[in-house]
Amino acid sequence: MDNTKQQHSRSWLLAMPVLLLSWLCAPALAANAPAAAAASADNQLLFGGSRATQCAAAVPLRQQGYVRIGGIDQWISLNSSDCTLPVILFLHGGPANPISPFADAIYAGWEQQFTLVQWDQRASGKTWLRNQPAAGERLTLAQMTQDGLALVQYLQQILGNRPLILMGSSWGSALGIKMVQQQPEWFAAYVGSSQLVSGPQNSLASYQAVLKLATAAQDQVALAQLSKLGPPPYAKPNGILRRLSRQYEAKMATPAPAHWWQAAPAFELEKHAPAYEAAEEYSFLQFMGFDPATGQTTSGMYHDIELQRDATVLKLPVYFIQGEADLVTVPAVTAAYVNAIQAPHKELIMVSKAGHGPNAASITAEWQLLQRIRAQLVGK
Repeated sequence: MDNTKQQHSRSWLLAMPVLLLSWLCAPALAANAPAAAAASADNQLLFGGSRATQCAAAVPLRQQGYVRIGGIDQWISLNSSDCTLPVILFLHGGPANPISPFADAIYAGWEQQFTLVQWDQRASGKTWLRNQPAAGERLTLAQMTQDGLALVQYLQQILGNRPLILMGSSWGSALGIKMVQQQPEWFAAYVGSSQLVSGPQNSLASYQAVLKLATAAQDQVALAQLSKLGPPPYAKPNGILRRLSRQYEAKMATPAPAHWWQAAPAFELEKHAPAYEAAEEYSFLQFMGFDPATGQTTSGMYHDIELQRDATVLKLPVYFIQGEADLVTVPAVTAAYVNAIQAPHKELIMVSKAGHGPNAASITAEWQLLQRIRAQLVGK
């Protein structure tokens, strides 16, 4: 999902206590975040010491730093007016479009009722800044899923047995389904926004939807590009379809407020822009399974995502928020997947004037849904 302000054309897509696996997670955030030690007291990390619950009382929480997950340092941030509140773990899209630089603006006020957790996934954002992949190293859906589950275990250790809502956007929604499929008892609910169901199905539906709109508009430039491109699958990644889908979404969806994309100063996006660009390039090519050195397409995470085949039995409440104007994860594909799901509760919420990326309407729909989920949790 294109969560960042840059929205690069190749980015086509935004509990019970358990023992922490010692080889996956470090004992403390602070030990892995030397830069945080020089920060102000408000930004210093609290979670030092033994592997025991650190949130024993209703105190505010605003911390960020690196945690050892899957053998590397990965960046997380926690923000809450009360660390005993239910937890939301956000899974960003892209891959490699972390929402953490913009979270304070987009989710302003949510920390009054939830503990918000942002995570820069492997090969994304600040995690990429700390860890450059070795030659030949590959991103896999299995590894990313294990990273996410290890992070949940870490959160359970430091926050205690708080209800945890997993919330994934676009690529992050496919990752989220895999996580709740493996450990449904760890989560109070799953919320998928712009749900990615199938790499091949979603891209074909996107092509067909854009072609239909371009035909209706008699857009000869777009029609010529689509004719030359042809329907997917493609031999190598390209940004043509994503650029056209964004162009037509802009005609149908209300744009997000401009101030959302003013990154928090601590992230220094201008300074780190080349590195973030490299992370996005790397992650997208890995996602598509394309090797620029050989010009060959091999197995990638894109080809592993077939949720309607592999993930229709989900043992927890699941909710899906879908923009009616979404031309990337097209509503018809999402609806077909939701219809196929067996779950204790399932719900599809359609949002008018919303496309693939977040806007005021989609964020409002998410907030209203989360209020309903929270009322059920508090009622328990």
